[in-house]
Amino acid sequence: MSTKVPASLKPISHYIKIANENANRDPVVYYWCLFYAVQCAMQLDKNSPEALQFLTGLLGTLESVKKQLSGTEAINNEIIAQAHLESFALKLFDFADAKEKAGQIDKSVVHAFYTAGHVMDVLSLFGEHSLKNLLYTSKTFVLGNLAEHNHPNSSMENTSIPPTHTFGERKSAEIGYNTSLIQDPSGSKQKPTVEAFNEARKFTKYALSAIDYEDTNAVVDNLKKALAFMENF
Repeated sequence: MSTKVPASLKPISHYIKIANENANRDPVVYYWCLFYAVQCAMQLDKNSPEALQFLTGLLGTLESVKKQLSGTEAINNEIIAQAHLESFALKLFDFADAKEKAGQIDKSVVHAFYTAGHVMDVLSLFGEHSLKNLLYTSKTFVLGNLAEHNHPNSSMENTSIPPTHTFGERKSAEIGYNTSLIQDPSGSKQKPTVEAFNEARKFTKYALSAIDYEDTNAVVDNLKKALAFMENF
């Protein structure tokens, strides 16, 4: 299977990458990431020569892997497959969460959070799942921490990054913010408080980080939150 994804199928490149990373260490994750990539690719472009050639190779690989794993329950039983993928994502989350709490935010933390996030997308094949809110909220949270700790996103070449859209029913995470810091528009305008500036700065950083990851929803959400702290002064 060619690893060079055509431009029209670019959104699936992250799933292909995760699949290849787990080809030997976890064939079940490998298979289902490829399966999800095929489903997405069919919606994106199945007519152009480049896409058709890539899809043909991808389907051939998928069929070959399925034959090799024909005796594996997590391939033939969707309930077992879902449990396997949830366990895989949760292990990544636990690893990243422990390092984040220890103040050790680095490439491995970002890679773990975002790989877990993509596996969450793959889980949408089986419907709603329990890890959805946990993992997606963590993605937005770690974006903010990267900005706070001045970790340059552009240098994270080996980091798995979420696409600008998904094919499941994933919703953007909501980060809570203290509305008591926002002034009442009916009152007289005054200079923003230090706390308001800090909150606006924080959400602006989140938005800038989200831009680096091409996460449109997170960009808009966080800019709106930053603006809410400033527009009434």
